[in-house]
Amino acid sequence: MDDAEALRLTRSGDPRGPEALVAKYGKEVFNLSLRMLGERTAAEDAAQDVFLRAFSRLEQYRQAEPFGAWLAGITRHRCVDLIRSRPRPVVLDPVPATDVEGEALGRIESERIRAALGRLPARDRGLLVLRYWEDRPVGEVAAAFGMTDGAARVALLRARRALGELLS
Repeated sequence: MDDAEALRLTRSGDPRGPEALVAKYGKEVFNLSLRMLGERTAAEDAAQDVFLRAFSRLEQYRQAEPFGAWLAGITRHRCVDLIRSRPRPVVLDPVPATDVEGEALGRIESERIRAALGRLPARDRGLLVLRYWEDRPVGEVAAAFGMTDGAARVALLRARRALGELLS
């Protein structure tokens, strides 16, 4: 079932609509929440809250925007709200290593990056997580933050520089 059909069913009250959307986007919403919040339980709660918010605000969804990008925006806003209310470190996947020394160095570098990301402002952290850890295109990152592609590129550049300064 495509997004348009699932949205039509959701709006008409058919439970197959939200079920299809959660099945399609649930993992993405959870993973983004986990990357931003760094805690599995908080990410599960946030993901559930994102879908409740999205379904109760479907009239605000613009058909020209991909539904996944709209959900990513809601997810980012919810996570930023949670981060502001109770700061949490960001959890990153450890760097894969093939030997013990490489694995140790990878973990040290991962910890350094996690700590540095945790010290960035929530907006910068969200930009970097969406673009580089979630591998979202710049257009989707821009839509999630309510900015133009050009503004998103500039914001990403500044966020990368800020992260680089914290890591140097």
